[in-house]
Amino acid sequence: MVDDIVKASGTSKGAVYFYFESKEQIFLSLVEDFATSLAREIQAAVQRARGLVAQVEAAVATLVRIFQADRDLAKIVLVDWPSVGSEFQGRRIALKAMLVEVLRGYLDRAVEDSKIAAQDTETAAYVWIGAIGEVVLRWVNTGKPDPLEEVLAPLTQLLLLSVGFAVSPAASR
Repeated sequence: MVDDIVKASGTSKGAVYFYFESKEQIFLSLVEDFATSLAREIQAAVQRARGLVAQVEAAVATLVRIFQADRDLAKIVLVDWPSVGSEFQGRRIALKAMLVEVLRGYLDRAVEDSKIAAQDTETAAYVWIGAIGEVVLRWVNTGKPDPLEEVLAPLTQLLLLSVGFAVSPAASR
């Protein structure tokens, strides 16, 4: 792994280890950068959308698009990272919480705007992250659906229904 980084970056192992004490730190840095970028991209996509349905579609589409663009990265985040070890679980939980807070903010606004009933938006956001993760994990492991974007409309509808927002199938397209 480090040899690949050295080769791709045109540096030396010494230079890599100057910035990172271990392979694990390199891994965590990459995943943290990915999660931060993902949260930013979701926020930008949702801010461009108008209305709850469009915002949920934007968030889900952004997650799906990013994972589909790099299946190996999706595998690392969803399959490999959870098995890295207990010392990294705190960071993993914190990064997931960051993504949850992005979604929770939009759900809180939907409650404030009376688009959905008052509810535990933090739990709803965790459920959404879990549902999206499971759909992407299935795709990583089986290649189904192909393309991954096929799940956008039904997944969006299920997520909206889970918080009490009834949407017709045609409205989510």
